[in-house]
Amino acid sequence: MTDGLTVDEALRALAALEAAWKDDDEALSALAAGGADERPLPALVAAYGEHAMDTLMALAFGLRSSMSDEEIAELSDAVSANIGARMSALLTQTLKAWGTVSAPDDLSVTKIIAHTVIDAMRAVTEDPSKTEVLPLLATFRNYALNGV
Repeated sequence: MTDGLTVDEALRALAALEAAWKDDDEALSALAAGGADERPLPALVAAYGEHAMDTLMALAFGLRSSMSDEEIAELSDAVSANIGARMSALLTQTLKAWGTVSAPDDLSVTKIIAHTVIDAMRAVTEDPSKTEVLPLLATFRNYALNGV
């Protein structure tokens, strides 16, 4: 997993996104309880949101593993010049700050962050109004399990 998240953290965050989407407080409570060495759930969900948005933005702008350093630099300039990409970065920065200062067991904050992350993920898909959330989360779960 990239961006400082382990596979286990990504899977926990995705489980929280799914639980929030289903309004499953019992599952969210279990995920929030976590272990002593686990990141607080609101902070984790926000960090995962940043990872997901970075991944989606890179794909939207055509990032490929086969690109040269020059091509990557050009792509980076294009992303930096794009208002949507800048707004996405600002959104994820705000969610991360909020998640960091929230109580680990604050389910209402976790749900709001989760729904915002889901809406942001859907916003960059081809047809957001027709993008089904659970299959989208399953795709990200497969990416996490496969080390993408």
